[in-house]
Amino acid sequence: MTLDFVVWSYSVETIQDNIKRFQEKYPGITVNLSDFSWNAYHETMVNRFQSKTPTDVAYNGEDWLPEFAAAGWVVPLEDYFDWVKGYEDKTFPFAWQSMIYQGKVYGLPYYADTITFLYNEKVLQDAGINAPPETWEEVTEQAKFLQQRGMEFPFIAEIAQDLPNTTSAFASMVFGRGGDLFDEEGNLLLSDPNSPAAQQFRWIVDARNQDKILTYVPHETDVIKAMNTGQHAFTVLFNYNLAELNNKARSPLAGQFKLGLMPGETHECYGFAKFYNMTQMAVDRGPDVIDACGKFIQYFGGEVDGEYHVAKRWAVEKGLGFGQKPLMDDPDVQQTFSQWIDVDLWKQQLEKAKALRQFVWYGIWSEFFRREYVRAIAGETSVEDALESVTRQWDQLKQQYGG
Repeated sequence: MTLDFVVWSYSVETIQDNIKRFQEKYPGITVNLSDFSWNAYHETMVNRFQSKTPTDVAYNGEDWLPEFAAAGWVVPLEDYFDWVKGYEDKTFPFAWQSMIYQGKVYGLPYYADTITFLYNEKVLQDAGINAPPETWEEVTEQAKFLQQRGMEFPFIAEIAQDLPNTTSAFASMVFGRGGDLFDEEGNLLLSDPNSPAAQQFRWIVDARNQDKILTYVPHETDVIKAMNTGQHAFTVLFNYNLAELNNKARSPLAGQFKLGLMPGETHECYGFAKFYNMTQMAVDRGPDVIDACGKFIQYFGGEVDGEYHVAKRWAVEKGLGFGQKPLMDDPDVQQTFSQWIDVDLWKQQLEKAKALRQFVWYGIWSEFFRREYVRAIAGETSVEDALESVTRQWDQLKQQYGG
């Protein structure tokens, strides 16, 4: 039995080793791995599915699940495996919700995380600032104060037109204000200039062009390098980056970086899961392939022989977040995470994490949003024109896909 497994290109050597261990446990199953860049993953998967390129199990995310499920490319796990629903109580709510489409669960977590506010505590303390900012207005105030002391761009962000993280990070900042990108009926809230979403859009643009406290780079690795120069105080990133920032073996400023609750009235943030999906192509191959996919997904995303083998390994070795609640009490995980994060504060932020509402056309719209977002930040278009443009695109896609 051979399975084709498709992932984005992160720590491929670890994935290969996990596959080796899986194959040792299940010697009748061989797994072929294909990996593609994160920036091109969505387009690559759409092309694979449309061309029926053999794909049995694949990474997926909360932003693309509705699109892939509505197209019939991926299938609900609970339709094929009785054990799936048993994981609901063992999974953080925001992570479980990320894997739900039309009431059915489609995956088990590869990893789950939050997009959080990170800061350099030593930079703030040296400037006489005793606590991180509580609101976005305080972010501006503290940044301007740091500017007066010679720091050119206190805030650095990961922003790129071709990077899905760009939309997710923006959503997390909006959640901190107590807002959302859209309501339950699928109306885009950016159209209201008084909404938290529109306010945060303007904050980012003004931070770059008016207050001149923000600079941006195209990838999280660039943010990490820049933060390690000590020339920036604040950023918003996937939380696992804090493990890299505080890695004593690689980070010259390790120990200075801290988690702060997402600024805003509610301190909520974007929580999500990336997960293992089974494809319709696998189902079409028959019950033996379905069974093999179940064993694979259970081993990689679930509990086997009393252990969350793969999820724990990602947590301990890479600092990746997880959706599996039992790992929160695992001594090895606790010991590892306490080296780079305030675990109690992290738990507070996890409790305030919420998943993004899901719409079939979101992934397509997100690509358009990022273009207008970047143009506005670069000063190529006004906030008003950008918001009007993204709203018009949303409404067109909603009419096309949602009726």
